[in-house]
Amino acid sequence: MSVLVVALTLQGCRGSNPVYDTLTNVLPWSQQYANLQPGFEYLWVSVDGKASVMALGARETRGNAVHEHWYTGQGEMLHLVDGRVQQALGFTHELRQQTGAPPAWGSFAAQLGQVSMKDQTQSTKDVVWTRQLDVMPGYRFGMQETVVSRTVAEPARLPEGVPAQAQWVADEVRGKKANGLPWVYAQRFALANNRVVYSEQCLAPEVCLKLRPLGVVVP
Repeated sequence: MSVLVVALTLQGCRGSNPVYDTLTNVLPWSQQYANLQPGFEYLWVSVDGKASVMALGARETRGNAVHEHWYTGQGEMLHLVDGRVQQALGFTHELRQQTGAPPAWGSFAAQLGQVSMKDQTQSTKDVVWTRQLDVMPGYRFGMQETVVSRTVAEPARLPEGVPAQAQWVADEVRGKKANGLPWVYAQRFALANNRVVYSEQCLAPEVCLKLRPLGVVVP
């Protein structure tokens, strides 16, 4: 599929745009996206409380992983691998490259039913892994982060559009800020049939994304 040039842009995650800002209004789900072009697939993106959409440019399976490239009309790009941000370009903070081996979502399947709904703090077996990042600004290459992934109970309040039957995995990420000080942050993923249907992921302390696939827009 060729890249769709979309009128709705993230404006580098900042700034004001009449069309862009319309999406921040509290409107029913169907009304917020009524003007999107039918027949294309979109990804809802929220940055610092500002919401917009990105269009699917390409999707392919490499080995057992699904790679997706999402674009805005002004050139922001997100490369997702099985729902995780692999690369982010055109944002105020960029993830240029990443190496590492996150656990497959299917590896949590046997654990997901074990989380007690009565104990919101209960989690199951931790999976510890590492990744190396090349980030901008600052030309910081080979930054290492340690990630602890675990299944957790669903939040007390589900994000909009997330089904009640979704199962949750959380990351505890330990890395460093641009000034060298420790940075510990959390990421969350809602799964349905081993597919990410909602996530919260960070590029930097100043840029954390909420992502939700909208699927194909129908007339």
